[in-house]
Amino acid sequence: MEKKQGKVWIVILAILVIIIACFLAGYIYIKSKFNKMTQKPLDEEDLGIDITTVSEKHVNVDNLIRFVIFGSDSRDTQNEYAGRSDTIIIVVINNVEKSINLISIPRDSYVNVPDYGMTKINHAYAYGQEQLSIKTINSNFGLNLSQYMTIDFSGLIDSIDKVGGVEVTLDQDEVNFINSDRTITEKVAGPGKVVLNGAQALKHSRNRYVGNDFTRASRQRAILISLLNKMAKKDVNEILNLSDDILSNITTNMDMNKYKDMFLEVAGDRQQYLKNINSVQIPSTEYGYDSMIDGVYYFGFDLDRAKQDFNKYYYGE
Repeated sequence: MEKKQGKVWIVILAILVIIIACFLAGYIYIKSKFNKMTQKPLDEEDLGIDITTVSEKHVNVDNLIRFVIFGSDSRDTQNEYAGRSDTIIIVVINNVEKSINLISIPRDSYVNVPDYGMTKINHAYAYGQEQLSIKTINSNFGLNLSQYMTIDFSGLIDSIDKVGGVEVTLDQDEVNFINSDRTITEKVAGPGKVVLNGAQALKHSRNRYVGNDFTRASRQRAILISLLNKMAKKDVNEILNLSDDILSNITTNMDMNKYKDMFLEVAGDRQQYLKNINSVQIPSTEYGYDSMIDGVYYFGFDLDRAKQDFNKYYYGE
């Protein structure tokens, strides 16, 4: 099986909290903060959106913020597939239901990449970066994604340290894996409930040797939830002090000012949104299966059932 990563779970909702805090701080401050992000537009006419399919979805898009997050790590020299998107997660914020859905797509999912044929979904990023990646997601699952954030995790270790680390529960094998890294000078005491610093959390999220790829995803979600709870307890000024570190590692095509009112709605009722976070994987292991083709591992799945799940968590049907 290929070497894998995926650190994006560590910071997704922290990014959302930062964005909300920027809006609360005022328009001029918004512009100065969001200018830290690199803007890269897409050709919206070539994103694989099936107008017929999407028009059948009776969803009030004015009450939704939807975008996909791609994660990579330029420092991870062990990753022979560093040019591909390590992590793919769709974020759906619903201002009517006051909910946030996080939809993780396994990077080994066996899909049709336009002009390249059947292969792993993360290969689309290597072939055509965000443009082809979004087109691949839309054309396979019948979605209408057009916005993205790409995060370089190599610059985010300090951010975890600045919030005082993240609390997670480790077994002995996971403790041994973190402590085996000689570049991490502070060793983890465990097993049990521990607080990980930035370097330790990054090592833990990269662990692809204890358990499997889905076990690793659960570790990433645990780190995410811990970080989110810490961020939610901080005041606006503390959050803004963290914003430069995170925003400067993001490339996007999103116009944040477009969503000002919606983000302010989230800010005003953020505790309710925190209660309604849904973290799911699509395609699910319930209808997925391991597959070897010409000696290469793929995650195969029932496409119809995957589309049904997207109808529920992406379109809200």
